[in-house]
Amino acid sequence: MDYKLLIAIIALFISLVNLSWNIYIKVKSEKRKLLIQSYKSKSNDTFNCVVTLINVGNKPIFIRRIELDEKVNGKAQRRHLDFNNYSKEFENVPINPENWKTLIFKDNKHFSFFDSEAKKFKKTRLTVITPKGEKYSTKWFGQNNLR
Repeated sequence: MDYKLLIAIIALFISLVNLSWNIYIKVKSEKRKLLIQSYKSKSNDTFNCVVTLINVGNKPIFIRRIELDEKVNGKAQRRHLDFNNYSKEFENVPINPENWKTLIFKDNKHFSFFDSEAKKFKKTRLTVITPKGEKYSTKWFGQNNLR
């Protein structure tokens, strides 16, 4: 076997690895990423859930809606968040890369964040949904979901 052919095969292999790596990095950098940090707090006699949405990706993220699930007797139940309270924040306005938005949800007639019988915060999960149907969720959390 000629040494020139061997060098050409090695060069071809290295260039294919380099091409594959560049394609992988390009696809990975184009993904949208949303970090959701949330915690519950008490002020006077009301309970709040503070949510911070941080875009850690490289593309803007539009928000269609935010859903709240709550564990009641071990089963997940969807709770209604009033979209009118926060829709103006997201109406045709994306969260740009390296920017954030903070929202405060308060107890309402449909749900409360605090269980007065058990005297602790209820287990909650937040899901953010984009117009394309992409979902970003937190884990189930009681007091806070800060990382």
